Amino acid sequence: MRTRSTIAALGTALAVVAGLVLAGPATTVEAATPTTATPTTAAPTTGRFTPVAPARAFSGTVGTAPVTVALGGANGIPSSATAVVLTATVTSPTAAGYVVVAPAGSSARPSVQNFSAGQQVSGTTTVGLAGGKAQVQLSSGTGTVALDVAGWYGSSAIGSTYTPLPPTTVLQASVGTTPVRVPIAGTAGVPADATAVVLQTDVSRPAANGTLRITPAGNSAGVVTLTYRAGVTVANTTTVALSDGAVQARVSSGTGSVLSDVVGYYSPASSGSVYVPADPVRAATVPASPTATNVTLTGTAGIPRNAVAAVVNAKVGGGTVGASLRVTGAGLSSAVPTQVYAAGQTIGNALIAPLSFGGKVSAKVSSGTATVYVDVVGYFLDGSTGAGTGVDVSWPQCGKTIPSDQSFGIVGVNGEFGNQPNPCFSSQLAWAGDAAGGTAQPDVQLYSLFQNPGAVQASAWPTSNTFLGTTVTGSPYGTCTPAAGGAGQTTRACSYVYGYGRAATNVGFSGLSTPGQYRWWLDVETGLSHQTDVTQNRAALEGMIAAYRKAGITDLGLYSTGLQFQQVMGSVPTTGADGRASTIRPLPSWIALGPTTLASAQAACSGTPLVDGPIRMTQYVSSFAGAEIDRDWSCS
Repeated sequence: MRTRSTIAALGTALAVVAGLVLAGPATTVEAATPTTATPTTAAPTTGRFTPVAPARAFSGTVGTAPVTVALGGANGIPSSATAVVLTATVTSPTAAGYVVVAPAGSSARPSVQNFSAGQQVSGTTTVGLAGGKAQVQLSSGTGTVALDVAGWYGSSAIGSTYTPLPPTTVLQASVGTTPVRVPIAGTAGVPADATAVVLQTDVSRPAANGTLRITPAGNSAGVVTLTYRAGVTVANTTTVALSDGAVQARVSSGTGSVLSDVVGYYSPASSGSVYVPADPVRAATVPASPTATNVTLTGTAGIPRNAVAAVVNAKVGGGTVGASLRVTGAGLSSAVPTQVYAAGQTIGNALIAPLSFGGKVSAKVSSGTATVYVDVVGYFLDGSTGAGTGVDVSWPQCGKTIPSDQSFGIVGVNGEFGNQPNPCFSSQLAWAGDAAGGTAQPDVQLYSLFQNPGAVQASAWPTSNTFLGTTVTGSPYGTCTPAAGGAGQTTRACSYVYGYGRAATNVGFSGLSTPGQYRWWLDVETGLSHQTDVTQNRAALEGMIAAYRKAGITDLGLYSTGLQFQQVMGSVPTTGADGRASTIRPLPSWIALGPTTLASAQAACSGTPLVDGPIRMTQYVSSFAGAEIDRDWSCS
């Protein structure tokens, strides 16, 4: 559904909960079966990884203003790619700061790597693309930035899925300028048909300043895996394609002790996981010590609860002594540190962290204390649990392609107005029945429209307690009576009967013999007909609630924004007109947010509910198939 009035966007999650409104749907209705992909337990083709030959995609002077870089359409990366894996190298920066690589047009500023004035640094990241483009900038000063690409994510039937692994050492040797071949496929849990691997690598005690290059075996491309200074240990995470099951490592000058753990692999297997780019967001800022601190990522920071791994940029700063940082999936250990730092230095690294232990990662330092920052840029899902979010559809989606990855589905009973049925209800109900499940929400839910046009505007309005073939008994507002001359009149008694009759009709629209098997939501919007007298609207809503309960529907809730609900219903009293407890106030909330991110939808769960019941779901609008679709987050 979509709320239909437009108000100014509000700047914080809680303000959005109070009142952001979405754009209205089109008015043309065409009954048709929705187009969906056949649900499957195999990983979808969307979000698969395709490695490319290491290549320099960009090199140029960059300052504090974003520089847009077209990455799609070159170096084996299609213009339709949704994300790329790249290493950013900064040379000769004029001031201390950090390098940012983000989707083109994004306001996010995720730090890929920090540097001091004049220092050359490298950092690897996965960045989402907007129209095949990313943007790069420095936090201060200017410098030369090079971007080396290693592969891309997107829709590809021949792309590879990802499988995280416990860190296992595959290379521990002194490496010089002659390439050292490192066989990986068939060892350390990596299958023989793996196409690429993710390596967490450090260089310790290098004899001279230089760069480490890890490339497919036999490929001596001049790309950078990490940059180091003589005598200083530094780490980085890299994704590299396999050639004949192997990679090679070499340094640009001198020698260095290289330690490399494999932490995951890509392969053609359909049982692996696919990548979902996310708007970069800071997930946590935590004090770190030699005792591991667990940080929950799933269910927050834009990561759904069914994610199997998270792509994060971990940064350490303010260390009291020189030490090493380790950020891993909770319960795991790695021989290779996430990063090595000097006292007071700020430096980071990217990693793909498995989330198999309660959706958590752990952070610790080897000595002293420090502050650790965890930024999320994406996550991986397998093919059996859906997107981890719900989708709601109704008449505007008739004949249109709708997602098939819903973990739960919500279907509108009504057409554009409350006195019309949804012409696609049956097919959309079947679509919802294919939901993957796995959340706290019922797999299938329904919603109906609230409206109260009043006697003057209504196409039909009660003049007694019998309306639309239904007789109301026990109304807290007494008997609905006509005005002089027999015309209908807008009274609370008649509004109650109107709501009761409309709800009973909605049950009929559904055609369900047991409507109580589903949760039903009542959609309250300022764009639907309502009275300026909020007591009339509350009476109509109470009538709807009574009718649904009469039909055996006990699981009811309210959909709206805080602002719209207040405008339509006002402050709901704790008792009804007959002195009994209000039937509205206990109901749970489903909060509409408008076009925003999953991270914002998750944060809105801690906002203010519409009435006394808890916030069970939040709704946000995201792009899908060249249009928009409503996604829903379960707050528990």
